Amino acid sequence: MYKIMILTDSDGYPRSFPASEVFELEETYPYLIREHFKSSTFWQMSYGNITTTKLVNQPMGYLTHWKPDIIIVQAGIADCRPQAFSDFQKEIISMLTWRLFTRIKKYVNHPALIKHRQVYRVSKSSFRTTVRKFKLVFPQSKIFWLEISTGPRFEEFCPGVERRKAEFNAIIKEAYGEDFVSVQKKILEVDGFNAKDHGHMNKKGHQVLADVLIERINAFLGSSGRKAVLHGQK
Repeated sequence: MYKIMILTDSDGYPRSFPASEVFELEETYPYLIREHFKSSTFWQMSYGNITTTKLVNQPMGYLTHWKPDIIIVQAGIADCRPQAFSDFQKEIISMLTWRLFTRIKKYVNHPALIKHRQVYRVSKSSFRTTVRKFKLVFPQSKIFWLEISTGPRFEEFCPGVERRKAEFNAIIKEAYGEDFVSVQKKILEVDGFNAKDHGHMNKKGHQVLADVLIERINAFLGSSGRKAVLHGQK
């Protein structure tokens, strides 16, 4: 039996909209992996719109003694995505009177304003520190860190994200080498991103991630002399 930890941003969740792309929790890639490795123990944490530091701080603070065999991390888009306003500025805007707030709200995520201001929640140096620290805190675990991926039109909604995304992916790859899991090209090949926001995966995208990660896990278990538990069989 193996211990598998899965840490994700909102892409670890199912989607309830648009109606044409609704899918269930059991169809998300973490659950597909669970179904494949039935005899393993899983711990998953998914949190929408969260920075990588806040996400990984939870297991670093509470689960180091658990010593998972495998850790899967999908995070980073909240760190590298350009914004028009900082989180603090958004909070101030939300405290305005309702009438004024409704007039300003539509501009908070306006692409033209994002392109002009290019505000970031996390610096590259801070992100680099986080991804390196996580590896040091779990030295006995095999960590697979997924490529930060978005759909083909996400740049239209969030100008500047492609350049920044490439920079942050390079930081992850520098830290994790062959354990950096490239997935965006494969997801695009099956039209696996949500057609509405291009920032989340649809059912097909989740299946691609499950297939890629199951293959990676089996390769690791095989090369390390361990026997993978496939479909509940020993």
